[in-house]
Amino acid sequence: MPTQRYIALQMLQDRALWEIRGPRTRRASTADLRRRSSIDSVLAAHHSARSASTHRPAGKLVESTSDLSLLVAYVEAHVLTDDGPLQDTGAGNEVGASGGVTKPVASNKSLPEGEEVEEEQDEEVKTVLTLEEEEELLDYHDDHEKVLEGRLQLSKEVMFMVSAFLVLFASGGLILGFGPVYSMLVRENQWSELCTEEERQEAGGGVLCAAQEVRLQFVFSTGFLCLSAANAFFGVFLDVVGPRVTIMLGLTLSALGNFALAFGDSHAGSGAWIIAGYSLVGAGGTGAYLAAFQILQLYEVQGVVCSTLSSLFNCSGYVYMLLGLHGITRTVFFRVYGVLVSVGAFVCFLLFPTNNITRPRDFLTIPLCHIEVPRINTPIGLVDGMREELKRQDLWFFALLFGWVSLIFAFAGGAIPSLLVKLAGDDTNAASFFTDILYPVLVNGTFGYSPIVGYVIDHYGFKVIFLACIALVQLFIALLLIPSLRVQLVMFVVYAMAQTCLYALQFAYIIMCFPAELYGTLQAFLATVSFAFGLLNYVINPWTQIYFDGSYTVVLLFLGLPTILFYGFIHVVQGCEHHTVSHKTRKESAARESLTEESTRLL
Repeated sequence: MPTQRYIALQMLQDRALWEIRGPRTRRASTADLRRRSSIDSVLAAHHSARSASTHRPAGKLVESTSDLSLLVAYVEAHVLTDDGPLQDTGAGNEVGASGGVTKPVASNKSLPEGEEVEEEQDEEVKTVLTLEEEEELLDYHDDHEKVLEGRLQLSKEVMFMVSAFLVLFASGGLILGFGPVYSMLVRENQWSELCTEEERQEAGGGVLCAAQEVRLQFVFSTGFLCLSAANAFFGVFLDVVGPRVTIMLGLTLSALGNFALAFGDSHAGSGAWIIAGYSLVGAGGTGAYLAAFQILQLYEVQGVVCSTLSSLFNCSGYVYMLLGLHGITRTVFFRVYGVLVSVGAFVCFLLFPTNNITRPRDFLTIPLCHIEVPRINTPIGLVDGMREELKRQDLWFFALLFGWVSLIFAFAGGAIPSLLVKLAGDDTNAASFFTDILYPVLVNGTFGYSPIVGYVIDHYGFKVIFLACIALVQLFIALLLIPSLRVQLVMFVVYAMAQTCLYALQFAYIIMCFPAELYGTLQAFLATVSFAFGLLNYVINPWTQIYFDGSYTVVLLFLGLPTILFYGFIHVVQGCEHHTVSHKTRKESAARESLTEESTRLL
């Protein structure tokens, strides 16, 4: 019967994968397979290995259940067993090599950890595999080998370099290089038409009025807000459709954003395109950024590589420093960049996997021009998984901390250029030097601190980094309150260190301390909280310019004082020591040795 055949193939595949790759590649427990066989209401046509995957608990089994993979596992099992018959130790069945003969065996042997078998004496699973079916399976295996002949594999190091290049030049971190963009918009007198004639005469140059300053800061704050919203959307989108589709959509939005930035002009009534374009660059680049982080699943130890990749997000802010070069106009720059991002989207289409990576490996098969339908993971399973994770206090603590600190960074990122210009006074050269060069170079230099953060995470856990993040944010706000350009040099460094801690935590804490299959959904949860806090910027920015005449003292105190409360809840943070280098290596080594001994004993 189709159901029995499916169970047999699943059992053979489980055994083959166990012997070849270890327990992490197991697809389902024997109890799951027996439960599937009891579904009598499903038509026989739906009991193929592919359709049967829809009956599993969503979010629990990560690997696919395709006929092809089952066939390959079956043949691999034949290769591994040279002594004739195949014995399925997990199900308690013995399938004779003569074909069609089955011998039910009592399943009271101890089984490897992770395979749950109901200990019922009267329950037996009988499988029938004829010689004709075996030949059919071998034919399928030959066809599968022919398909794989033209598929290229790249090492995880090469894929990491591709991801790093992508994050550096096309991620949402581009919008963090706002200083040169701000200066260019001021030079072009964008939104100066909002100022009265009297305000223009009094200003005599630079930013002419509060209304213009509000619009200029809206460019960054709206872009940062859309970046958070994109985190929420692409987080779930990545879990549902996989990295290939996610990265294509993200880079498409980013390319459109670059073209909008090239053609937007407030003097022609299209100033909104500048804000929208900057937002699309941040939002689309975030989708590409999250998809690039899938490559980290290839690594066993992820602390250093995770913090390194997250630091490149900030380093991408260096790109907009090119706007300060002589002869480069905004229109030409963003047109060319839009074309380059489009080319990058095609390269990512060739290299990135269709489905999510769920286990470490040394090489990754790339699809090239092969078009594959992604394995759709139902959001229902993600919701069920999130329901359990939302009971954790450390998740809520991290979400509130991440949201509030992101609000501080969003406000400060738009306000710092204005603050530097005011501190420079009549010295326009100093204002330009601090805004266009020192600000993006020092603040986005997080790569210098990320290896240290990764080392601390891998060896001492997360509490140290959480405490450092809170303290650095408070120091950052305190330095902003000191009216001195030289002090702001120190502020730039502290700002960079605070960002390094926050964004390393954003990814490392989620990857290491929460289920891998909920990675994107958890990122979406963090982004939703950040987005909600970020809406306050539309109140804070006008409030600062109109009611406080551009003075940031009250607003910075309002943003900084609540951070003191986070110290009282630091105890809820988990150290996740079982994921650090020493503990994780010892644990997995011991587990492999134990499983090898158990497998040898059973065989």
